This record gives sequence, C-alpha cells and structure tokens, in this order.
Amino acid sequence: MRTEDELGGTLRDAADRAPELDLIAGVNKRRRRRTRRRAQLLAAAAVVAVVGTSTVVARGAFSSGGGEEAAARPATTVTTEARPRPSKKVTPTPGPEVTVTTTMTAKPQAQGIPVAKLWPQALIQMPAKNADGWRYRPITGIGATEVLLKAEPSVGKAGRIEVYDTKTGKFRVVTEVPRTPGLKGYFQAAASTDGRNVVWSTTAKKNGTWIAELWWAPLSGGKAKLAVTLTGAAADVETVGTDGESIVWSTRKGGVYRKPFADGAPNRVPKTDGLHLISWPWAGDAGNVFIEPDRNQSKIVNLADGTVTKVVIKDKMKGVRCGPVWCSGRQGGAAFFQRLDGTRIGKVPGFGFIGGPRPYPVLDRFLRAGDSVYDLNTGNVARIEKPGSWIGSNSLEPSTVLYWGTTKGNNPDKYWVLNLAAVPPAQ
Repeated sequence: MRTEDELGGTLRDAADRAPELDLIAGVNKRRRRRTRRRAQLLAAAAVVAVVGTSTVVARGAFSSGGGEEAAARPATTVTTEARPRPSKKVTPTPGPEVTVTTTMTAKPQAQGIPVAKLWPQALIQMPAKNADGWRYRPITGIGATEVLLKAEPSVGKAGRIEVYDTKTGKFRVVTEVPRTPGLKGYFQAAASTDGRNVVWSTTAKKNGTWIAELWWAPLSGGKAKLAVTLTGAAADVETVGTDGESIVWSTRKGGVYRKPFADGAPNRVPKTDGLHLISWPWAGDAGNVFIEPDRNQSKIVNLADGTVTKVVIKDKMKGVRCGPVWCSGRQGGAAFFQRLDGTRIGKVPGFGFIGGPRPYPVLDRFLRAGDSVYDLNTGNVARIEKPGSWIGSNSLEPSTVLYWGTTKGNNPDKYWVLNLAAVPPAQ
C-alpha cells in the first residue's frame, strides 16, 4: 500500500495531468483503514460522474481543494409531480408552481441548450495564469460580477487569493497565503467567502502529526491571519465558512465549531453533534457522499436561529443531500430532486448522481451532473460545450462556479468560467 505522502503527492500531481481516476474503489477498499489525510484528499474532489446506476464512481483529477473531471452525459426526460408548498421557515425564492401532476421533457445532452446561449451573461473568459505564470483556480462567485480565485505557483505550494472582476477584466490581490515553516505535505483544502471576508483551511504534517490551520483575511485586502491550529481528531476539518464575525467549520465525524476573528477561544456551536456545515448558516446530519454514499440527510438546521426542518425520505432514496428548500439524491438508479417536505419530485433518468462529494443544490436552484446544469426554477438543462475532457470546481461548499479550458489539454492559457450567481432568477 502506498504511504500517505505518496498518495497525497499522486493526487496533487494529478491536478496538472487530469487523468480519469476510479477513486470509489479505493475508498471502499480502504474504508476501515482510511486515515485523516486520505479522507481529506477524497473530500477535496469537487466533481463526480455516475452513469445510470446507484454505484458512486468518482472520476476526475484533483487540485488543491477541487477537481477536474471527465464528465458524464445525461439522458432525456425530467418528470415532476405534486404541488409545491413553499416552506415558511426559509427565504430562498421557490421555483414555479405546478398545480397538477405533469411531465416535462428536458432537452438531452446532444440537443440541450448551450450554456452560452441560455445564460450568456453568466459565462465569461479569463486567463488561466497570472503574469508570473501561476495557475489560477476559480473557487466561487462573489455575486454576479466577481470570482474568487486561488493563484498557485505550483501544486501544493502557498500562493495568493485574488478576485477577478468580470466587468473590467481586472484582477486584484486579496492576500498572500502564508505557509507555516516546518510543515510537510502542505495542502490548501477549502475556502469560502461571505462577501466581506475570505476564510480557508490547510492541512499538513508537523513532526509526523497531521494538523489543520484555519486562516482568514478581509476580502477588501489585507494580511492573512491564523485563526486557529488544530491537532488530533479536531484537525479532521471537512468544510469552512464564516458568519461574518467568526470562522466556522465542521469535522468529518460531525460537529460545528466557531472561532471569532477577534480575540476569543474556539468553541463548539451548541446542539451541533453529528452536524456537517453546508454553507453558513445551514448544516445537515449527513457528510461526504464519497464516504457515506447511501446515507440520507434527515434534517437541515439553521445554525443562526436553531430552526430544525425534517427531510421527507421516501422508499429507495439514497444519498439525499438538502439545502434550505431543495434536495437531490438517487432513487432507482437515477438522480432525483424534491422539496424538503417530499413534494415537487423530479427525476432525470440517466443521471446516476448529482454533483460531487457534497452534492447540495447550488443557490438552492441548480443541480450539476457531468457537463450539464439543471435549473430547478425553469426546468432548463444547460449544456457545457467544452473542447477538452474536464470541468473544474474548487470549493467544498455549493460553489456557483464551474470552469474549463478554452482549448484541449490540461494546461490551457484561458478558461471559460460559468458563474451561476450571474443567472437571472427567471432565466
């Protein structure tokens, strides 16, 4: 068996080669002996493709916190049932009303609406490298006109966090990403922003022990500050976020924690045993689908006010993951979506799986599978037409951004970037 360092190096190197990797076999084979490092590297895969079965097959290559994939192809129909009843406990805009049981025909991959035609204002082109030759890794959209980026001198090396303005075509540096001396196996695992702050986590080994460091910086620009260093079981960080005043994170075994940006000790958020942070303030009771492919999320919790909403799970549903309004999962070998209360069910035959290791609906509206994006508001299927074989995503939160090369190969000079935050509500 490979050592942890060899495995980590292999996955990091794969980011520049983008081969097809069948990782789920490795997950199952090593399940009882999985180390923290393997779990975090697998959790970093942000894209998954599964075709027509309930078996989860991860295909793609990894970057520091994301992945680039060989995409699956969806089939032809979407069926919706029942009458939607908007939740009184959440505020996201619901999809269109359906007053009777209906059947809609979704455009198949070969005939679907090209994303450039369906959402032209959400598709932009940007350089894949900065002036120093550092590779950009888009993380997520900051609203409709800005994209948060990582700039890496090489895989596994500390770099910078930047913002790209899609209107002006200009970049600005948010902060340099520090690297604490004496660390080995450095890996920037996750990043998030609330529009005012940017937070991220790194993992590394120090004196043979795995540690996690959680960092933050003001999005307007400034020096990065180390919020907390974690060791032992506490270092098994899966996701980070921010509530505007603190860095917030959850661990692979469950539990949500908080550390104020100002002075103060890290503390466990009350009543979060077994919960996994989705995106502040939302958390659920099911973790990484790569690790627990058949486990269903049974509730979603608003950590800001303590509201708990149960998820209606029906027969043969597997891998259910929910945001504040919508859920996705697998049923009978196909992907499906529904409201939390079990209404508004839709199936997409041919989609065996939606999204990646954390397949929550993006903006509680979009489901991503392979090289297509399904819009729960309109029923449209947007097709991503790409010259190469991969699509990238670099966030363990439900990121609004997908990107791919403008030319074939794994090291293009430019990216196409789809920012779903720029899609109008009714389009």
